[in-house]
Amino acid sequence: MNHDEAVRILESGVERNVVAGLISIGLNESDRIWAQQTCLKYFASSNESVVASAITALGHIARRHGKLDKDIAFAALEEAKTRFPSLEGVIADTLDDIEAFT
Repeated sequence: MNHDEAVRILESGVERNVVAGLISIGLNESDRIWAQQTCLKYFASSNESVVASAITALGHIARRHGKLDKDIAFAALEEAKTRFPSLEGVIADTLDDIEAFT
């Protein structure tokens, strides 16, 4: 989906839409800074599926763009691991992407 559609479905607040929007941003968004900021915003969600999608999307951004604000990303990933220990595998995959591609 394009940028405007992703923004629209994120604003819906419907879990499945937010998850789809985040993944689309990770895979398609050309504005790396906006994409990273948007994903990091959703790390604060109380919904584990939304946080998992934001984490995965962050890894896609690192892979696609070859650049990421690592200090902010690492701190956010660490905090997410504390809040959602069950996401440790998703976080490890994203850390691998960040290390490999940035």
